[in-house]
Amino acid sequence: MAVAVSGCSGDTSADTAATSSAAPADTVGAMATAAPRDSDLVGVRIPLGETKKVPIPAGAIMEITVPAEWGAAVDSVRCTVTDSSGRNEDLRSSEPKKQEKIAGKPWVTLWTFSSPPATEVTVGCQDADNAVTDAQLRYVRVVPRGLHPN
Repeated sequence: MAVAVSGCSGDTSADTAATSSAAPADTVGAMATAAPRDSDLVGVRIPLGETKKVPIPAGAIMEITVPAEWGAAVDSVRCTVTDSSGRNEDLRSSEPKKQEKIAGKPWVTLWTFSSPPATEVTVGCQDADNAVTDAQLRYVRVVPRGLHPN
């Protein structure tokens, strides 16, 4: 196991850190307790109030999910999904909202939709009431699920 350290040319602490050794158990323990990065999560992250193109994989049902920390704010959010011709896709929801853990955090599925494979759709969600007050939680994630056999 190797550790890379960078520093400024006048910084002698970088030389000391580079030659120091750490027990592999400490490194493994630190990695195991680290929170998952957003880039580790599957799907496309879309901030509220913005739109993004989302690729549709073959045979997938798509889900629009949000952090469970939203609580009752899930009821104030509205999303639209449009195909390349500008046609709105049908969003389906189920009550109660499905909850699951993704990368160790609880998420809630608001809607599902399906589109032809190997295409792109544009997804956008609005929080007109500003019910989601935590700036770090003001986004949705569009995730492919339920892959069907060919």
